[in-house]
Amino acid sequence: MNTDLNQTMHTNIQPDVKIIEISNFETLPYTNACITIGNFDGVHLGHQAIINQMVRTASQQARPVLVVTFYPNPTAFFSAQQEPFYLSTPQEKERQMLALGVDRVITFRFNRDFANLTAEAFLLQLRDKLGLGVLVVGQDFALGKDRAGTIPVLEALGRSHGFEVMTITQVELAEEGVSSTRVRQLLDAGAVDRAARLLGRLYSVSGEVTHGSDRGSRIGLPTANMDFWPLKKLPAVGVYATRVRLAGQVHKGITNIGYRPTFEEQTQVNIETHILDFDQNIYGEGISFEFVVKLRDEQKFSGVDTFLAQIELDKAKARRIFEDDQT
Repeated sequence: MNTDLNQTMHTNIQPDVKIIEISNFETLPYTNACITIGNFDGVHLGHQAIINQMVRTASQQARPVLVVTFYPNPTAFFSAQQEPFYLSTPQEKERQMLALGVDRVITFRFNRDFANLTAEAFLLQLRDKLGLGVLVVGQDFALGKDRAGTIPVLEALGRSHGFEVMTITQVELAEEGVSSTRVRQLLDAGAVDRAARLLGRLYSVSGEVTHGSDRGSRIGLPTANMDFWPLKKLPAVGVYATRVRLAGQVHKGITNIGYRPTFEEQTQVNIETHILDFDQNIYGEGISFEFVVKLRDEQKFSGVDTFLAQIELDKAKARRIFEDDQT
């Protein structure tokens, strides 16, 4: 297992989120804090249930609410696979949890030293440096080296070291468990609408508009190409109806994820969007694509005319979807 290569892969993260080395963990001014621990990738409905319960409980007891999370994700750290994995960037995850009422998100760097910490050693650091008063976790939670810190172990540690443990029941939708793994599976199948139900929002990818080949403009179909975080998971190759967030406005679009087989057959997946009823120069602008539903698979056309004819069908189908979707 090439963990050195995997660690190198995870150095390429977007800025503006402080990643704390456990060896440099400084005391912060919190007491009797309500704390949860986890990866929280995607901040799906199950994560939201834990955080919402924390916020409600803490507000009644005047406790601060803290979320402790990790980067890289331990699953990605221990895996030799190099495929994009993350449902949320570190910034997206922090922003989403703060919006739920969390007072602070603390992100630790997950490395070999961190992986070797016992549950007791880590929780004692949270007690002494973050004022741990109540630990809130899901029913299947386990912490520490070899995941030895199961719920009974954590409860025993709480009794010994002066903190409570609160467990939250897993959220299910239509008898389906809500998990980050399940969301990834749905994205791999192109089922972005079903993924959205587990997330409680449309799945999105954000980045900056960059110059592409400009072929779209030359054939009357201008598109916005996006430079995005390479570790962010994309939905399956295909064409999607998307909501496009740009400069504080929401537009309608059709987004292609794929290799442009009609024109060049790229080796690296590309993401580009045609924004409906829009004609402005937006190079260098921040942009976000929210995936509503998959329209069709990507396909290779015999020429420009047949390609553009299909795009017109895609646009008409997307417009009908947007008319029916009032969210």
